Amino acid sequence: EFLIHNKFLSVDPAMRGWLIDEPSYLPPVAIGEVMRASTVSEVMQSSDPALPVGSLVQGMSGWQEYDVAGPSSMIPPRALPNGVTPDLALSVLGSTSLTAYFGLLDVARPQTGDTVLVSGAAGATGSMVCQIAKLEGCHVIGIAGGTEKCDWLKSSCGVDEVIDYKNEDVAQRLERLCPLGINVFFDNVGGDTLQAGIEQMADFGRIALCGGISGYNDAEPAAGPKNLMILVQRRVRMQGFI
Repeated sequence: EFLIHNKFLSVDPAMRGWLIDEPSYLPPVAIGEVMRASTVSEVMQSSDPALPVGSLVQGMSGWQEYDVAGPSSMIPPRALPNGVTPDLALSVLGSTSLTAYFGLLDVARPQTGDTVLVSGAAGATGSMVCQIAKLEGCHVIGIAGGTEKCDWLKSSCGVDEVIDYKNEDVAQRLERLCPLGINVFFDNVGGDTLQAGIEQMADFGRIALCGGISGYNDAEPAAGPKNLMILVQRRVRMQGFI
């Protein structure tokens, strides 16, 4: 085991789900427990020769200043690779980017020339999905809230078209932007946004369900999309993943 001093803490979308008191892919964070979070930490004391004092390690030590970690930890800390800075370890090379990479390439399987729609496109995961889709030779449409986020998606992420859901009708814009339909929809939002995306799916399209941020704070579950029969008619595959 070793004593670590947490230097960097992540703030990830998944945390909101971990606060819900119901079974999921991980146990919920109980009242009074340390908030679960990815961390980059400095080793202060060590009984592990592979991780000497002064080493930087990456793990899941949560929102606290110090932790005693080791092989029994939920995610045993491991040495930060050479050349990887703490901020990169928790962002571009962290869990949100892994979610984007495998969710897009393994679940949605875009092809060169596909039209790819990404909701929550300016977020940590969505912005990486947009950039990976562009690298795969796709036409990318991002949905985000506000002029600043939409401008950033076009100027920094190379997104072809953006929809500002705060100031535009998403369904109407998708109908105009996607006359031949959407081949891939990477959805982080759910609710009305998911319904609008389903409406414009092309035959044999693929939907990767990553999150549902529109409903995380709802006191009662919102009504689901009313157009699921489109999945049948157009032979669309919709798959959730972690």
